[in-house]
Amino acid sequence: MLGPVLAFAKLDVPLQDLDLSHDINTAQSSQWVDHVNSACYEGRWDVLPLLVPKEHVDSHIILQSFPFGNESQWVESHFLKKLPIIKALIARFQCEVLSARLMRLHNNAYIKPHRDQGLSLEASSQARIHIPLETTPDVRFQVDNALVPMDVNSVWYINADAEHSVKNLGDTPRTNLVIDCNVNEWLFNLIVNSKSKTYCCKKVS
Repeated sequence: MLGPVLAFAKLDVPLQDLDLSHDINTAQSSQWVDHVNSACYEGRWDVLPLLVPKEHVDSHIILQSFPFGNESQWVESHFLKKLPIIKALIARFQCEVLSARLMRLHNNAYIKPHRDQGLSLEASSQARIHIPLETTPDVRFQVDNALVPMDVNSVWYINADAEHSVKNLGDTPRTNLVIDCNVNEWLFNLIVNSKSKTYCCKKVS
């Protein structure tokens, strides 16, 4: 692999005009499911699926939240239909959006260092976006040992192919909107032209 590898970048996607409070409250009262990879974390980490594989739209929430294989089409879950502002937020991405989930890391929980193989700008045509909807200064999100300064309603590209981990040392849950996208010219330019980006210390293969 030639050239530097991005670890993360803050994206210029304005959200200040969106009042997400009602949708967040609605989401918090919905049915969430614990992350199935229990070996990957300590404490509690759960998921609410928003865009799901069409073949699982009426399936159990576990199949909606953790799809396997090459899904051909992604559609709204019945959860997203109740969250119009979050739906409008997702629509601001001028690229093909694949999965979208709310991921809630409860207080005193820890996502262990891991990699999502191939999920990065350099390794594939897909990118992972994180948007913190609820967080505290006591959340430590690290990519390649570098701290990502995730404030509420900021938008971040994360190199998920690099080693990353999250600790919530606060007293309240952290909730991120996590979106996987196919990278087109719009998203590529948004990422590489970011004025706030960090490169990996070592090559990611």
